Amino acid sequence: MTTPLAQRGPDHDRRILVVDADHRVRDSFAGLIALVDGVEVVGTTGQPPEAMAALRRNHPDIVVIDPRLPELEVGLALVGAMHRARPDVRVLVLGWLSDHEQLAMDAGADGFICKSADPVTVVEAVLAVALAPAVKARPAAYPAPRPEVVGS
Repeated sequence: MTTPLAQRGPDHDRRILVVDADHRVRDSFAGLIALVDGVEVVGTTGQPPEAMAALRRNHPDIVVIDPRLPELEVGLALVGAMHRARPDVRVLVLGWLSDHEQLAMDAGADGFICKSADPVTVVEAVLAVALAPAVKARPAAYPAPRPEVVGS
């Protein structure tokens, strides 16, 4: 699949971490995005503590996350925790309900896409986040997550 990202020039591939509690969705999405030139899936997980460890270990440019891990509050808290750990990482929330878009953006997400969108639209959303010229200004403080939500 040739995309504008592949035409960027000699810059590095965009590194993507996929976080979704449902292994079928996680594996399918990782397989789909791995087909795109210019991106590399550097990890997948369904657990918030492992997501934070993978963020630190694999240095992704973009994290695609389902906000229900297994509850909405857990995933949204993870968005803020990831930005605190790596302010430069971009987070795209991939959820089933469009009603969650504003909650995701308020939590600091760089974008939102519904899982019910067609595969090309989902990939285009990831690429749009990857190609955005700069990370938007982050709020000074995110709500502190419960320790059991994100681990250490």
